[in-house]
Amino acid sequence: MEHVRGLVDSTLREGCQTAGVAFTLEQKVAIARDLVRVGVEEVEVGIASPMDKELPDVVARCRGEAGVRRLGLWCRCRKEDIACALQLAPDVLSLSIPVSDLHIGVKLNMERAAVVKMVARAVSKARAAAPYVSLGLEDATRAEPGFLREIVAVACESGVNRIRIADTVGVATPGSIAALVRELREFAVEIGVHMHNDFGMATANAIGALEAGAHWADVTVLGLGERAGNSRLEEVAGYLALQGARPYATPRLPGLARLVAECSGRTIEPHQPVIGAGIFACETGLHLAGLAKDPRTYEPYEPALVGARRQWSYGAKVGRQGVAERLRQLGLHCREEHLARLADSFRSQCLTLGRPLHDLEVRQLVAEYSS
Repeated sequence: MEHVRGLVDSTLREGCQTAGVAFTLEQKVAIARDLVRVGVEEVEVGIASPMDKELPDVVARCRGEAGVRRLGLWCRCRKEDIACALQLAPDVLSLSIPVSDLHIGVKLNMERAAVVKMVARAVSKARAAAPYVSLGLEDATRAEPGFLREIVAVACESGVNRIRIADTVGVATPGSIAALVRELREFAVEIGVHMHNDFGMATANAIGALEAGAHWADVTVLGLGERAGNSRLEEVAGYLALQGARPYATPRLPGLARLVAECSGRTIEPHQPVIGAGIFACETGLHLAGLAKDPRTYEPYEPALVGARRQWSYGAKVGRQGVAERLRQLGLHCREEHLARLADSFRSQCLTLGRPLHDLEVRQLVAEYSS
């Protein structure tokens, strides 16, 4: 994926639309600072609107204190919103327009032709004053394909820098989004994707789009966003870094996730990919035996690369080799002819106690078979 420009984090815009989530100014600055430390290329810090009186402070402090170098603002294709955004001089101005017939009719109460004119005017106005203009196509995955291409063509003629495909209700699959990206790559413009997680495919769709040629993928920390949320920053950045050598500071991802969890009132499950505290915990005998010989057998990457550590638990699922390894760790020895019965007793005690044996309990058990 050498063509990739990077990730657009929208935690401070899309994430703030999550029901029950409202970041304070200080929290927004702290989150932006950690995003910069992770290495996220573009940070979208809010929605440009005359009603948001705090936005100028957010922009100034995210640039100054947080060190955001590529700062984006989102706004509708309305002249007053565009004017508000341009006053704040974002590095990226991300316009948005519905493109499915359902949204055009219900939200805008307009015809397709009027939408085409609105796009041409908005992109031209923004491009005259902003260094980089992105056009988000809301509900693009349910739009009529011919009209979608027409809108993209008009935007390109008006000078747009990026087309941002929005899977607004999360109905795309990795295959369908990849096909759409490949089709739109025919236009001389950068392609971005904004995936929703209604069917649990947002992260997979983001990766699939990048592999198909998209230049940008939107993400949010913990997948915050409307309904089921969006592509998770920790998963997308983690995959791109650990499987694709992208330069993201993956050991910082758990800390960033904990910060956002605290600010948003969310919890992080122990098995949460990349950031969970228990993702390198193992108790299965077969896996423990492989891990003891070479951790690469059952680990996709070194735990330290995401600030984690191995947690090997020798309990009721352990086999003979696992028991032997547990004894080796404690400097104990059991004669080979006794090992099978020792392993049976080991598992039986673990089942009875409902947990792995403590060191002293292992020593006492071994002593019984050594006497």
